[in-house]
Amino acid sequence: MKRPKVLISLVMIVFALGFVLWPLMRPGFYVSDDGEWMVIRLSAFYQSLADGQFPVRFLGRLNNSYGYPVANFLYPGFLYIGSLVHFLGLSFVTSVKFVFTVSVVGASFWIYSSLRRTFSSFAAGLGTLTFIGSPYLLYDLYTRGSVGEVLAFLPASVGIYSITADKRWLFTLAVAGLIVSHNTLALLFLALFVVCILAVGRKGFLWPFLLGTGMAAFFWIPALIETRFVRFGNVTVSNPLEYMLRVETMWMVGVAGVVACLSLFFGKVRKFEKMTWIAIVLYIMSILLATPISGFIWSVRPVAALFQFPYRILSIGTLMAPWIVAAAAEKFIRKKVLVSSILFFILAVPAWYQLQNMSFVKREEGFYTTNEATTTVANEYMPKWVSVIPVSRASERLIFEKGRGTIVYEYLNTQRVVAHIDAPEESLMRLQTVYYPGWGITLDDNPARVTYANPNGFMEFAVPAGKHTIVAEFRETIPRFIADIVSVGSFIAWLIFVMKAIKYP
Repeated sequence: MKRPKVLISLVMIVFALGFVLWPLMRPGFYVSDDGEWMVIRLSAFYQSLADGQFPVRFLGRLNNSYGYPVANFLYPGFLYIGSLVHFLGLSFVTSVKFVFTVSVVGASFWIYSSLRRTFSSFAAGLGTLTFIGSPYLLYDLYTRGSVGEVLAFLPASVGIYSITADKRWLFTLAVAGLIVSHNTLALLFLALFVVCILAVGRKGFLWPFLLGTGMAAFFWIPALIETRFVRFGNVTVSNPLEYMLRVETMWMVGVAGVVACLSLFFGKVRKFEKMTWIAIVLYIMSILLATPISGFIWSVRPVAALFQFPYRILSIGTLMAPWIVAAAAEKFIRKKVLVSSILFFILAVPAWYQLQNMSFVKREEGFYTTNEATTTVANEYMPKWVSVIPVSRASERLIFEKGRGTIVYEYLNTQRVVAHIDAPEESLMRLQTVYYPGWGITLDDNPARVTYANPNGFMEFAVPAGKHTIVAEFRETIPRFIADIVSVGSFIAWLIFVMKAIKYP
């Protein structure tokens, strides 16, 4: 009888996934806060990647074609996945939808696998449905269009499974994937991993954790050490106190977890598994931290700058609610029809309301591939030396700021410029690209002295009279190169770790 029961649970999960994800199958893209901006950023990322930049850090098309180092600081995970999918033939819009779909489907699979280790197929299935129909997940997916946050649920669920199943080799991938999925949620979910490891009593997870952080070093090390170059620390992206849960937004918490908690506490249940206790405590904490009762915490500037939106803490509750619901369903397993009906009503009604209140736009691919906005709220990753942000694109990449002459381009893309200059007099040339560490210019194969002390932060260099060849190129700096080596070395070490685990299980 076990197989039919498992099959029924899987059919319910597949049906729920189809119900929740059907808007992604519609043509065009839905109207959301960030969704279309992520498509634009993906297209610019792919352009820089195709131009030869790897790892991608500086998106040359953005900021009105003057360049913007956003990929050096903000979650590049979905950009690499989306670029691969686009390379295989899908449009940029479909590639973003693909990332959304794989994230939700993959997270659901791993959540079910984790729950199934402790609970029956019926309870595990209802717990997984709680995640799929979570109001906050749908809010992230369809109102905010936050592809990075939705993607983070996938490695987070893999991490929880690897802890419960004692799969240390898999835990490494979860940590690495999480770090590149979303900056803020990586911190939250990594803390969740630590709590779960300590509570469950797992040993031997330190080295897999370190290998995972090492594999993602190419991203997080430059992002940390280069924050001093950009405005981020001096720009207020949002006021956290304006993004706390109020009466009118409490629906994002979801009723399923609350009802399950109450049924466990007021029912004839006195003994919980460790993970259930962890889930209950963290679920309640996530709600409290997202409400005005915790306003004193969000008044601390470093906390506010790091997390920006208090409701993001609900991501923890979104992952913990399935455990609570599964525990409740297991304790009341004799009332399957009643429990299933209540959960279906609790999840389906708000989900249907959210899905029905969506609007779509159909745009040509060129709308995304030619858009040159920075794609961030407050240009917070603009270099500090840029005091005037240009509002229109330049007609030429290279110009004579002082002096005169002719310019003939041999090669020109977002990553590299090769030009032949004929200057009848000593001149000052300007490369109309925002300077950022990694850019360098050679004049007749000799390093040119580059300055950027102008309001736009564009690169300028002197050119003697005569004919010259100029090469401007964006490359890895020494610290970034070291971080890249750490990532490659960690990946090799992980492969050795996996092979040893296979040989000596």
